[in-house]
Amino acid sequence: MSEQTYFITCWNCLGEFDAVAAVWCSDDPKNPTKLCPFCLHCFCDASAEYKQQFWRHAPAPLVDELQTLSQSQDRLGDILIRMKKITTPQLLEVLIEQKETGRKLGEILVRQGLVRQADVDVGLRLQGVDTLKDTRAGDDSGRVYWEHSSPESTLDYLLALGARKRASDVTLEPQPDQVTIRYRIDGFSFRVDPIPKAYAATLEQALFAMFDLDPARRGSPLSSKSTARLGDTEFDMILRTVPGPHGVGATIKLVNRSTFIKDFTTLGLELEDRVRLVEEIRSGLGLLLVTSPAFEGADTTFYAIMSVVADGLKDVVSIEAPIHWVMENARQIEAETGPEGPRIEATLRAMVAVRPEVLMLSAVPDQGTAVVASQLASSRLVVGAMTAPSAATALASLRGLGIPPPLLAGSLGLVTGQRLVRTLCRICTVPDEPPSARTLSAHGIDEEEAQTLRFFKGKGCPTCNRVGYRGRRALFELLPSSAEVRSALEQGLPAPEIEEAALDSGMISVRERCLELVKKGITSFDEFARLRL
Repeated sequence: MSEQTYFITCWNCLGEFDAVAAVWCSDDPKNPTKLCPFCLHCFCDASAEYKQQFWRHAPAPLVDELQTLSQSQDRLGDILIRMKKITTPQLLEVLIEQKETGRKLGEILVRQGLVRQADVDVGLRLQGVDTLKDTRAGDDSGRVYWEHSSPESTLDYLLALGARKRASDVTLEPQPDQVTIRYRIDGFSFRVDPIPKAYAATLEQALFAMFDLDPARRGSPLSSKSTARLGDTEFDMILRTVPGPHGVGATIKLVNRSTFIKDFTTLGLELEDRVRLVEEIRSGLGLLLVTSPAFEGADTTFYAIMSVVADGLKDVVSIEAPIHWVMENARQIEAETGPEGPRIEATLRAMVAVRPEVLMLSAVPDQGTAVVASQLASSRLVVGAMTAPSAATALASLRGLGIPPPLLAGSLGLVTGQRLVRTLCRICTVPDEPPSARTLSAHGIDEEEAQTLRFFKGKGCPTCNRVGYRGRRALFELLPSSAEVRSALEQGLPAPEIEEAALDSGMISVRERCLELVKKGITSFDEFARLRL
């Protein structure tokens, strides 16, 4: 390698690094890119313009290496990379030696101890086999060879592909003639080519072994946790099985260990909301409710708040059902379980004697829990999570559990409400035609407000799985404990009037936040309409 350098800016994290010294990625051995040493992302998913600019100015040593990889007529190296037996940098070294010596690629690989002869034999048999097509998520999903790969390798491949596609869940669903594979990405499901039914039994065995489950209990729903390194990232994996007429189905939740705990800025809180939330936490008392519809990010916000109070050297007791994430410096307790489900109230009453500075509840499911939490909030910070479509609705629902209105009004500190909105792909976003006046009116947008909006859409490209969106961000509303809100609570007013009192007190609603993103081209009007804001 020449001592020449080539400094570029990473398309993902915008850090500057030397591309000559950087490691080749292994996503596509025929068209490899370089890994950024800061964020560990290659630029396979970057725009065509970025790639053209990169290679237009690349120094000769880098171009020579690319040509060595791309011009190789031997598919064995490509196959062994797909089988995760070697990496692209290792293949490059072997190809250079092959060019100098004329020896066979497999012979060099075995002699250097990079693979076994058995791996080479399998790779040679696989040459010419069709690739697996990722039917909804682009055509770069790689190759899986069901006939030759072990069940363990097949499962590893499916999980690694899910991680690379940013999937939150991987679902395996046995059918009469196949096993359907689905990835949940940004809240929507995508399918890849199914696995033939002939491999279902051995794949199930590999799944049970990976998560240390008892095969004798396969007829009952089971859950388990494990960890794995998928690509360059550590993941927690949470498995839940579902017995069915054609076999055991499974959903594996992938939790990126490096990004799960977020600070308030990364969560998506605007500056004024961050200040208000931090002030509430620092006050050390009051009821702080974290709310969202199901699967809309309340758990992530709950753990982000726990991280802040635990890092602040507060004595934190968290009662959860179940514990999704183990947090340092916090005492996390799994709620007792009875015939009707988790008994959070009983666990909470048992923890009162501990006298923690901060109490956290992963749910407020019943009157007993709600009353005790409100009573404790008069002298310490109590953080509770609830499922509700808006902050005001959550507050009305909590009152509906039977808390005396004066107690709730007196203990209330703050209520956060949130929704997750898909963001337009920055590679393929283009201006869009505005909806009709009738459509806008149906969503509560009058002619004057419509004049302030700009409309965009994503055309769809390989970067965004051809759907026009890539990633999601949270939109927040913070309902304050103002005199107007407390008065509305004490009078027993419904959720819309509680929300009106909060807006009069300065709250910016999720609806307003989302329309602002529509104006900026960060999301689309279709996404605003989908959320029914």
